Amino acid sequence: MSKIQKYLIGVAAFVVVFFGFVIVRIGVAQPSDSIKLAKIPKESQLNMKAYENAYPLEYKSFMRNNEMAPSPTGYGGSQEFQRLDQEPEMLENFKGYKFSLDYADDRGHTYAGIDLMKSKRFPGQPGACITCKTPYVGKFYEESGWQYASKPVAEMTAQIPEDGWFSCATCHEPDTMALRVYQPAFIEAMQRRGIDVKQASNQDMRSYVCGQCHVEYYFDTKDKHVVLPWDKGLTAEDMYAYYSEKPGGFEQDWVHPDSKTKVLKAQHPDYETWSKGAHADAGVTCVDCHMPFMRDNGQKYTSHFMSSPLKTIEDSCLKCHDQDKDTLIQRVKTIHDNTFKLQRIAGNTVAKAHLTVKAAIDAGATDEQLTAAHEYLRQAQWYWDFCAAENGVGFHNPDQIMRTLGLSIDCAHQAIEAANAAVKGNI
Repeated sequence: MSKIQKYLIGVAAFVVVFFGFVIVRIGVAQPSDSIKLAKIPKESQLNMKAYENAYPLEYKSFMRNNEMAPSPTGYGGSQEFQRLDQEPEMLENFKGYKFSLDYADDRGHTYAGIDLMKSKRFPGQPGACITCKTPYVGKFYEESGWQYASKPVAEMTAQIPEDGWFSCATCHEPDTMALRVYQPAFIEAMQRRGIDVKQASNQDMRSYVCGQCHVEYYFDTKDKHVVLPWDKGLTAEDMYAYYSEKPGGFEQDWVHPDSKTKVLKAQHPDYETWSKGAHADAGVTCVDCHMPFMRDNGQKYTSHFMSSPLKTIEDSCLKCHDQDKDTLIQRVKTIHDNTFKLQRIAGNTVAKAHLTVKAAIDAGATDEQLTAAHEYLRQAQWYWDFCAAENGVGFHNPDQIMRTLGLSIDCAHQAIEAANAAVKGNI
């Protein structure tokens, strides 16, 4: 046997041993990557506790949402604090509305029901307020359609058990654990856009399950059912154009007591902002970042600790990005710092505009003379609040958020100028 033959035999033996080892490893690991479906009793499928023993890794990670801790950048954590203290301009901008009484920052999903019922905004609200808080909404909707939305919220919350708020059934079909969308307003909004969520791919569903709740919405004037204002598009400008047409008679959330402006209240438009951003363009879903794959003793599972991706940066970010951990955190912090600074400028300029229009009213300006000022101020408030209510602090789409905050500042200054012009500068 020649040296070359011996060499080739040696190489072949190495290849067989190496790839044999890899195949064995894959064969051993593969069964642990699959999820064994558990039989959840029908009567408890909507309750979180029923899944504890059936899916222990997922359940354990979900319970981490009880943690109250800041994110590595200082923004977007899960601490309990009052935004009215952090951003006092909100006291003026939300004056006359319940958000001026309580604007507690959102904590983890495990607090969904607790935080709803303890909020100072809770008393007197309609049942529509539970729409994104519990899978029991699917049950209520199946029984009577949107009727639950117009009932008193306290009446509806009384029908939800302690562990029946945000649970596995919010995002999964209990029998198959397939991803599902139960929120009727999201389904209806997508239908109006020509999208049938029942035909959605699993990849689309990895964003839809989050997007069904992390969205802008309003309550219909007739029966309080939830409506997503997406008919003209998903940007702040698209939605403002939609609201300008007074859909279904909806004109404003409230009239500001100082400026007498008919203003809108934005609600966490996270899905809309993400959908126009770089990660969405690259096919990266909400779940990829906020619920990454992890392993526990070799068993693969999806983390249900839904917090800042920077808290799980090795699994959420570094599997795609080749920068080091500290560099990525600093990049995100820069976006957060710049966004929050501009957001505060916009909010304070809007507050100044409210007070300037009030001064013009006190000086004798009529509604007709203040038409332009009211319109500019309405836009300024909407664009500022769209960004302030969005949970990404700019990260989901830095370009769009910066543009929207710029629009707010510009409109607020034009409102101030229009108010001064109405009384010929005598304020």
